[in-house]
Amino acid sequence: MQASTSELKLIGAGRLGRSLARLWHNAGVLRMGDVMDTDPAATQGAINFIGAGTAAAAQRPSPITLIATHDDAIATAAATLAASGVVRNGDIVFHCSGALASEVLKPLKACGAHIASVHPMKSFATPASAVSHFSGTVCAQEGDEAALAVLGPLFDAIGGQRITIAKQHKLLYHAGAVMACNQLVALMDGALRCLLAAGVPSEAAWPALRPLIDGTLANIDRAGTRAALSGPIARGDLATVKAECAATSALDHDLGQAYVTLSALALHLTPAGHPIRRADLIADPIAHG
Repeated sequence: MQASTSELKLIGAGRLGRSLARLWHNAGVLRMGDVMDTDPAATQGAINFIGAGTAAAAQRPSPITLIATHDDAIATAAATLAASGVVRNGDIVFHCSGALASEVLKPLKACGAHIASVHPMKSFATPASAVSHFSGTVCAQEGDEAALAVLGPLFDAIGGQRITIAKQHKLLYHAGAVMACNQLVALMDGALRCLLAAGVPSEAAWPALRPLIDGTLANIDRAGTRAALSGPIARGDLATVKAECAATSALDHDLGQAYVTLSALALHLTPAGHPIRRADLIADPIAHG
């Protein structure tokens, strides 16, 4: 099967699926076939964004199918596709979940399909931006060799940087990505809430934090996480840490708990004999607001 003559069926018209489909369509490495979603508006929106594709209500054969539903719906979508009778020997079906292994598509192997998962380590919150900045994105792959032999060049063609990951480690792999992306957003929101509660004007809060964030990331780039650690934990200022645990908890209990937990994680970056121990962070109950 030549990737340049293959057709892609997209099941699930969300942000990731439509972004990848547009990249492949723009690169000319796949022809866009059916687009299927439970929401007709999402289907048409995906077709408009991709610039190609056909809205389909019923399953039809396709040499390559991407199941791009929410993670919780992938198994159901795979079972439905397997039961439809349209999957042929040698067809490729894959998903892009970071947490689920390709085995979630196992019912399709009984139909003769080759299965795989390829997860781009990228935020697709804004598809247009994701498409414009996809090149260089690390894509973690696992699954049948026959599937990856076809999918690999497709991701290469849009600038993906492929790595192979063992299926049993996908949850830890994805947890790391979630902490660096989704939970970073939540952490930044918590930092903004602290500044706003301290009286920093809303229009000044993010501009105040952004250079600090950029400098921290630059320090990690240059020297790694251990050398980049600064602040009260790095200095061993236990009184400050405890006082800020209490202050953040008074603002919001979950925010206070996050401050304690992240302080405990920061202790892993400090040398032996550091004056603060994990027990010091939880020895006194944190005041609740």
